[in-house]
Amino acid sequence: MLYTFTLHEDARFRDEDVFANGQVTVYRVGGMPDGKTARLANFGAPNRNDWRIMRINGDDTQAGWSGHYESVDDALAALQQDRQ
Repeated sequence: MLYTFTLHEDARFRDEDVFANGQVTVYRVGGMPDGKTARLANFGAPNRNDWRIMRINGDDTQAGWSGHYESVDDALAALQQDRQ
């Protein structure tokens, strides 16, 4: 089954020590199956793309940020592949 994911802006933050190049926007992915959720963020913003995925299980356990994707669409496609 193919799921339809939607992006919802979840947070904006800037930490001078970690993200000195600018603000990071985090998206929550809606439409995940089985009570799971995911978040996407571009850790290379604003000058390069380094989109990563955090998968969160129904019990709120997090696997940490994974992947290095060129665009938010590439990250969503990877998430879509995981859910087929």
